[in-house]
Amino acid sequence: FRPANPVTRGQVSKFVVNAANFTEPIPNSQQSFEDVPNANPFWLYIERLSGRGYISGYTCGSPPAGPCIPPANRPYFLPGNNVTRGQLAKIDANAANYTETPTTQTFEDVPSTSPFYTFIERVALHGVISGYTCGSPPAGPCIPPANRPYFLPYNNVMRGQTAKIVANTFYPNCQTPSRR
Repeated sequence: FRPANPVTRGQVSKFVVNAANFTEPIPNSQQSFEDVPNANPFWLYIERLSGRGYISGYTCGSPPAGPCIPPANRPYFLPGNNVTRGQLAKIDANAANYTETPTTQTFEDVPSTSPFYTFIERVALHGVISGYTCGSPPAGPCIPPANRPYFLPYNNVMRGQTAKIVANTFYPNCQTPSRR
């Protein structure tokens, strides 16, 4: 399993889609992202998330995406790129259909101006994540009076962390569905 290895955007799509039990059929002709044709091993999972509006990728022609290819000018997903902790929180919160409007700041390094603030706060509200205690590596210093933990939203998420977050979201208290 290699729990300390980074996880890719394609792999996270598969983890989340399987945990959320998204099973709708996708036509082989569907292609939402220029770099994810139906021959890609993660195509089905990426299409299931994209079809629900849970992922959107990167606009073609702008970094880090590739060039625009007419006539579709599709965005790019970059399925082989590593996922950050903030990106995972967004995908996870969306797939879980968490819709709360956050009113507080849980993590010192995730202010309300962060693009991932809403999603990180939603998964924190559900007890899915807790972050790193301030003052202890890899977190930053404690800042009184709140002494909030850190989430490190721009760090790559590891496979073990991903498994924990996805399991906490879709199988709270380890209540996994029975296997036949």
